[in-house]
Amino acid sequence: MSAVRELADRYLAVLAQHEPAAAQALGRAASDRLGDFSADWAVEKRALQETTLAAVDATDPGSLEGVDRNLHAAFRERLASDIALFDTGFTPRLLAPLATPVHEIREAFDDLVVTADSRGDEAIARLARVPEALEQLRGRLEWARAEGGRGGFSGTGVAARRQVVEVADQIAAWIDPERVDYFPSIPGDGLDPRRRDALTAAADDATGAFAAFERYLRDELAPLAPERDAVGEQVYAETARSFLGTALDLDEVYAYGWSELERLVGRSRALAAEILGTAARHTPDDVAAAAVALDADDRYALRGTDETTRWLRDRLAATIEAVDGVAFDLPSSVWEVDCVVPTAASGVVYYTPGAPDGSSRSKIVWTLPTGAHSIGSWHEVTSFHHEGVPGHHLEHTINRANPRLHPWQRYLCEIHGYAEGWAHYSEELSDELGLIRDPAERFGMVLGQIWRAVRIVADIGLHTGRPLPENGFTAGQVWTTELARTLLVELARVDPVTARFEVDRYLGWPGQALAFKVGAKLWTEARAAAARRGTGLKEFHSRALSFGPMGLAPLNDLLLADDTELR
Repeated sequence: MSAVRELADRYLAVLAQHEPAAAQALGRAASDRLGDFSADWAVEKRALQETTLAAVDATDPGSLEGVDRNLHAAFRERLASDIALFDTGFTPRLLAPLATPVHEIREAFDDLVVTADSRGDEAIARLARVPEALEQLRGRLEWARAEGGRGGFSGTGVAARRQVVEVADQIAAWIDPERVDYFPSIPGDGLDPRRRDALTAAADDATGAFAAFERYLRDELAPLAPERDAVGEQVYAETARSFLGTALDLDEVYAYGWSELERLVGRSRALAAEILGTAARHTPDDVAAAAVALDADDRYALRGTDETTRWLRDRLAATIEAVDGVAFDLPSSVWEVDCVVPTAASGVVYYTPGAPDGSSRSKIVWTLPTGAHSIGSWHEVTSFHHEGVPGHHLEHTINRANPRLHPWQRYLCEIHGYAEGWAHYSEELSDELGLIRDPAERFGMVLGQIWRAVRIVADIGLHTGRPLPENGFTAGQVWTTELARTLLVELARVDPVTARFEVDRYLGWPGQALAFKVGAKLWTEARAAAARRGTGLKEFHSRALSFGPMGLAPLNDLLLADDTELR
């Protein structure tokens, strides 16, 4: 075993004592656990990363064979990035509308059915740990607040007030008995009285713990939270580098975002004119008119949960069959995914990978907006390919099926620039592969790409205060949250509720929004370079994905290297 694998083994073994996914990556049972969200573990993990990084730096990558040399690059970059992200205060204080410890705790019970067996007992035990997990998280947030007050971070120790209140509002919706009533609604299947009583008690305690956490956020943390959303140039550069795994020239990325926005808006107008035919006026209003026409077109209308679920399953099956052996060689485990269609405040599509031990399956989730009678599939086809195949689900499946990757890299190395970049690259790839079936779906794909371009300019602009260029979109204006939402609604045809959620998310995750288009740009350029060397599409994908998840800087070095030894 190489020195870097021994270091990764030791690192993973410590993580396994606190994080269930790490334990499962090592083949250990952990389905009855929730993660450790305490301040003590946060500080210990930061110290562990620093000592491990020093040991990795002392290991000569030139002495390693190809796959371990790749592990060295991925491991070193991620340790350094996680340390930097912690030191801004982002990780300890994290509260935002999506993907925070609060959501991790709640989502540990998504689509759960408690059964009358040992698996059901584990689920009840996990549910009973919710109060402890939330108390740990409260302690960590208090520690971060105090540490930030002492100047222990380059950023603040408390998330902006907008983020604190948004999470409190989400919790209120989850536990509202007249709306979601999340924990008491967890179903049981054939439970005996003892298990039924245990499930009821655990659900009630979890609801009470979330209610207390909501009060803490509103009454104690929100009054201390800064009103200012923007993190500023220095912190933004640090968080963006950590999320993407590479240093960025923000001026260059900002200019790229605007150039992409202009290009894509022009393409959307051309497609709208094609869809409208003789009704086209060849003005910017064509985009809105085409979207309205497609929403009224029964060919794209999906009505209700059952119809939408069938559409997802059928589209997934057809997509897998179309790309397997053509653009990818897919493992059979690519079929191990559920299509889930719940109801929520806004309609979004997302992906969650299954647990490393197989205790939960991967899911492609399409939330239907509350009260919506039908939705248009034309608009969300690109999100399906982004989240499913050839996007997140395909990438996760291939990486997890690769036995040469270290378990840390297979299961825990989550890097936004890599994963979101791949998924966004997959949207355009889907069109190349014939998975986009008509101009309406292509129109939806381009609107999705406009969405990602708006993310770049709005995220950088709102956080760093860069000026708006002179163009037809923003002439004479300055950056505000309202302007960012307006760009999403008017240019990308995002509904106002989702647009509000999106902008709030950008403000809570500074720099993460760059991952999509910046990462996709790298994949596209690397593929073009490989094609110039005579490498075919399937061969490029096989080689590129064989490296496993890593930051964009080491990935770029590998993708652009003409060195077969690196395979």
